[in-house]
Amino acid sequence: MKQRRLGRTGLDISEIGFGCGTTADLMIHGSPDERRNAVARALDLGINYFDTAPAYGNTVSETNLGQALAELGATPIVATKVALSLDELDDIAGAVVRSVEGSIARLGLPRLTLVQLHNRVGAHRAAKPDIGTGALMTVDDVLGPGGVVEGLNRLRDRGLVEFFGCCAFGGETEAVARLIDSNLFDTILVHYSALNTTAWTAPAEAGIRDYGRAGARATEAGMGTIALRVLEGGKLATSPQAAEDALRFALGNGEISTVLVGFSALNQIDQAAHAADRGDLPQS
Repeated sequence: MKQRRLGRTGLDISEIGFGCGTTADLMIHGSPDERRNAVARALDLGINYFDTAPAYGNTVSETNLGQALAELGATPIVATKVALSLDELDDIAGAVVRSVEGSIARLGLPRLTLVQLHNRVGAHRAAKPDIGTGALMTVDDVLGPGGVVEGLNRLRDRGLVEFFGCCAFGGETEAVARLIDSNLFDTILVHYSALNTTAWTAPAEAGIRDYGRAGARATEAGMGTIALRVLEGGKLATSPQAAEDALRFALGNGEISTVLVGFSALNQIDQAAHAADRGDLPQS
């Protein structure tokens, strides 16, 4: 498994990342043996980046990943997230600290390499964004006094978190740009696939959500870029060959640090590694 640099963090991470979310759900509904074997196989293939969140299975993903890593005695790079609800925004920094402390306990880790803001950002608060989990937050909720960054800095001062990330999957383009331009985040989650390349290119057609070249902007700012939905929730994985082509398409963007893939079965890990080994798609 080839590795790529995760932006200014200086970390080298596998170009395929192990997604522990709900779409593929192996890390949520798989048996303990299935979960442990999957993590072990990924590690054997050189996958060293695991992405989870409290929202995945209502904390079950974090607990199960922590159990598998403990049984294997493995210490890869683990990233989790913070998603605050509207009723937590009266004490944002405190809620961030409590969320991450809970994640650390469930994962059984002494510290986290990366914590990412899962909330989307916009001009005004709302109970829910149009895409994603948690409340829609404002830029001031994130960057201002008592906000998300202040909470993350408290955790960093205690040695519990090393790097911070934000999310460009959903939210409002101008607000996401302000987070990127703040230079306070080290990584960003971006939606990128053969169906939607607008995190790097101009919109190709009507009906495609425009991410305003957020990935390119983040790369220029020195941030690591973590691509999600490269298989579009299964729409681009109707066959093993289709999934391989979709993965190779995303990996062909050399500015992406890692491509997250969720797995439902052990053999899919080998299929993803095989796709990465084949390199870029032919231009045709």
